[in-house]
Amino acid sequence: MRFNLAFFASIIAFLLSVPVQAFSSSHAPIAISLPAFSKECLYFDMNDENDALLVGYQVLTGGNFEIDFEIIGPDGNSLTQEKGKKYADFLLKSFGLGQYSFCFSNSYGTALKKVEITMEKESQNDAKNAKVSEEDVVANHAVEEIDRNLNKITKIMNYLRAREWRNMSTVESTESRLTWLSLLIMGVMVAISILQALLIQFLFSSRQKNYV
Repeated sequence: MRFNLAFFASIIAFLLSVPVQAFSSSHAPIAISLPAFSKECLYFDMNDENDALLVGYQVLTGGNFEIDFEIIGPDGNSLTQEKGKKYADFLLKSFGLGQYSFCFSNSYGTALKKVEITMEKESQNDAKNAKVSEEDVVANHAVEEIDRNLNKITKIMNYLRAREWRNMSTVESTESRLTWLSLLIMGVMVAISILQALLIQFLFSSRQKNYV
């Protein structure tokens, strides 16, 4: 029991002593709406050659859930392109300092599409080369393992939430189509009934005239 208390105490002391910049800073997802045949871009400034950026997106609603994605470097050249994707993840390392553009295009169908984007900046830990005690090393490994597990859980939850959004969008689209189909069937039935009544009335009226 003493070992457990000492271990957790060392983790807490390590968390309090290490600067916040040593860990990857998580950002809340960004949601954008893409009308049909439109293009939206997000921008990020890379100020350090050692920095890396985790970029991911998921199409939540709209049509076939497919969009085009492109990353443009500071020099204006295209670094990567994705065509007709529902979701993707990228690890962007520095291709030069400056402003990077992340562009999303809705070129498939005429439906409005909702896209959720996550960006997470990762920086190298400058304290790795510093001399630390054995307890700090153990605490560091434990914190890194917890951070990796939390990232895995977050990705799984985001994927499941995106699947739920897509399923709900499909259900709503199907309900709308069924509603219009039911109205069409009702209109056809009413038209057929009116035609039948007019035909019977015509036949009886023409027969009475022949007998007279």
